[in-house]
Amino acid sequence: MMSEEKYGATIGSQNYEKKDEENNNEKIKKKHPFTLRQKVALVMLATVDFMSFCSMSIMAPFYPKEAAAKGMTELTAGFVFGFYALVVMLSSPVFGKVMPKVGVKLCFISGTLFSGVCSCAFGLLNMVNDYTTFTVLSFVIRGFEALGASAYSTAGYVIIVNIFPEHSGAVRGLLETFVGLGMSAGPAIGGLLYAVGGFGLPFYVVGLITIVIAPMNIYLLPKLEKFTMEQKAGSFTKLLRLPSVLVTCLILVVVAATWGFLDPTLEPHLRPFNLDAGRIGLIFLLLSAMYGIFCPGWGWLSDKLDTYWWIMSVGLLINFFCLMCLGPSPVLHFLTNTIWLNIVSLSTLGVSVAMAQMPTYRSLLDSAMVGGFTETIGTHSLIAGLWSCVYSMGEVIGPIAGGALMENYGFPVTSTVFAVANLVTSILVTLFFMTRTKKEVVEVPKNNKPIIITAENFNNGAAVVVKDQSSEIVNSISVSDSECFKS
Repeated sequence: MMSEEKYGATIGSQNYEKKDEENNNEKIKKKHPFTLRQKVALVMLATVDFMSFCSMSIMAPFYPKEAAAKGMTELTAGFVFGFYALVVMLSSPVFGKVMPKVGVKLCFISGTLFSGVCSCAFGLLNMVNDYTTFTVLSFVIRGFEALGASAYSTAGYVIIVNIFPEHSGAVRGLLETFVGLGMSAGPAIGGLLYAVGGFGLPFYVVGLITIVIAPMNIYLLPKLEKFTMEQKAGSFTKLLRLPSVLVTCLILVVVAATWGFLDPTLEPHLRPFNLDAGRIGLIFLLLSAMYGIFCPGWGWLSDKLDTYWWIMSVGLLINFFCLMCLGPSPVLHFLTNTIWLNIVSLSTLGVSVAMAQMPTYRSLLDSAMVGGFTETIGTHSLIAGLWSCVYSMGEVIGPIAGGALMENYGFPVTSTVFAVANLVTSILVTLFFMTRTKKEVVEVPKNNKPIIITAENFNNGAAVVVKDQSSEIVNSISVSDSECFKS
């Protein structure tokens, strides 16, 4: 006859096995394919992202030339380009705060429509002959277009999390592919349309397509049914007090600046190779294409892993090596600046930039949840606004710092400075997350199935959050900093 102790152990083992089986069945249920409405929403979001970044880059081949004919200097023209990112940086947090009150879908649709109208208006600037008027209108219209882009891009991140809650990282990665396509195809499309119809045609085409797309989203995007009970957005101040949020913001700034500093510096760096504009455009296209191709994969991987911070750290480290070779850096005096070295370095850089950037949104969201925020549409709006703001800050810093360093010290030193910034950030990220995380393995009696418990201390002097990463037997435990973890 089985003893009472052995009987209890057997029942406990069966309960654990039953629990594990239920958890596995739950996970299998969650991995359902996209519904028709999700697929339609994905197409609409991808189209808007493509047109948005196509509109942003479409003027690169011809605007400086046309502006110079009006009397504008290259420096001023560069500020017109950078002003777009500056407005997005300043306005994204505002939209993140007001979005729960005015509605995510309304922000997305009205922002798209407003951006399309401003694009068409920008195409009329060629009719202005006065230098001062042309310059002022360039900044004003470009700024209003950036406001529209800020509204729908911030709303887009919230829409992704709500419509694709189980695949948000992979979907963001897929949409980043269309961002890369828009950035790389924009100059080619703009140059072709400019050759056919002059200054206004590129802006009219992109603007009208964007205007047509805007009302379609009223019917094609599904309603946001999740996280509608609580609409309070929370506080940016509270969010920025979390150390993990600040570290992730640092990653975003460095990655965006790394990408942005190449805009004003790469073409002068490639001039000694006597490449025509078409071949230089292909090199830019290669960089954006590698970024776009690998974004979905890194997004999918960061979604699947419980511990994903190392993806960002490794991406920053690879950025360092790519930029050191791209110069090549004066430190690597044994390397010769060849076209193939530049092509290989830029291709790899596109992959590593995607690697460092893709987990950042999830990192901000997870940090907010552990830091005391509730999972509401207001919180998602807040995170989306912060992400757009910080990334745009990097887009402003990169071209300005890159242009200044290039003018005074040359491309090899410029590339080295940004390489060192990536290396230092990678080291800081690794040290922060490694000291923050502690793992202990506890054996489940009579079952030999380990429970990996992760203690995450955000140095806020309050509680330590404990997560079970291998099963859902242990959900959360709060203990003081001085207590030990027990099975």
